[in-house]
Amino acid sequence: MDNRLSGVPDYYKILNIPFGSAPDLIKKTYRNLAKIYHPDNKASGSAEKFLDIQTAYTVLSGINREKYDYLYKITFTASYLRDTTNSVLLPANRIVYTSTMSRLAKMGLMKTGLRNKDRRKFTGIFHDLDLLIKKEEIIHRILVRLPLTVRILCPNCMGSNIYCDVCLGIGTYKSSRLLHLAFEPHLIQNGRIYELELSRFRPDNFIHFKKKFLKVKLNIF
Repeated sequence: MDNRLSGVPDYYKILNIPFGSAPDLIKKTYRNLAKIYHPDNKASGSAEKFLDIQTAYTVLSGINREKYDYLYKITFTASYLRDTTNSVLLPANRIVYTSTMSRLAKMGLMKTGLRNKDRRKFTGIFHDLDLLIKKEEIIHRILVRLPLTVRILCPNCMGSNIYCDVCLGIGTYKSSRLLHLAFEPHLIQNGRIYELELSRFRPDNFIHFKKKFLKVKLNIF
């Protein structure tokens, strides 16, 4: 969708990051782009581009991000998911979880007392998912559907009844939801890792993803 037609500027595209990017990724990307496009940079400086970058960073790192993300999901994300003419849905066999229990068990890393950060340090793998993308697909938008564990506020008691038959008094119950990700062609770079803040993808205030952040690595073959 053309942001000029929607009236909503695509600040994620301006910073060259996917929707839902974590604050650290937003800050790091902004600093790198600011160095390149700062007007004092005689080689690549651009006052107009620098202003766009500053505006995007201010919105995505400030108190107005919640409101902007809501508009973004309505304007851009929904359109991406509906548009199949220029999209490729990544098949499940090309979504690789880097630290499955069976894999860690084979490496002897499921022993009692080991923390996840210890396991990651041992394997040298610090991201959660590998997305395997074919070379001929990189000119298209890549759509990814991930089943993730969520906690849902009990609709029966709204978390207020310890004798509730639905949630057994816990207030929430465990379920799963599909996380929909979209990577535009300009985002698809081999080996690039994106850290996403999962709270940005919540469909409503009653659903919480079990994980707070998700690190996704793109691999082109």
